[in-house]
Amino acid sequence: MMLKAAEDFKKRTLNALPTLLEKVAYICSLQTGSGGYMHWGFTRAYGNRPTQDAIYAAHMETALALSHVPVREIYQEYQESVTRSGRVAEILSPDSFILKAPVNGDAILSAHLRLLQDSVVALARQERTTHQVA
Repeated sequence: MMLKAAEDFKKRTLNALPTLLEKVAYICSLQTGSGGYMHWGFTRAYGNRPTQDAIYAAHMETALALSHVPVREIYQEYQESVTRSGRVAEILSPDSFILKAPVNGDAILSAHLRLLQDSVVALARQERTTHQVA
């Protein structure tokens, strides 16, 4: 039985990522400048509209869930994630790390995610500087 696009994205793609932060950062890496999502494999398998809807729904769900997590826990997830190799480690690099809200006009969620992103990056840079000085 073929999974619907939304179920497939959550079960096969997002479940491969162990932390909520990695899931949100990965989805944000798929987001285009216009707010849509670029995922070649899903678009090929399901078509553009179902792909956009599936990733948007997952983005909204994971972004809202992340907005309820304390910064300390988010940073712990970040530290655990960057020690693993692969594409996710690249996505979480302080120079490329981006947390964006789905394009829906929710300015509060967008601002909250920006603050989380800025906080995590600032902590990572501070930790890196502290270790270099020591």
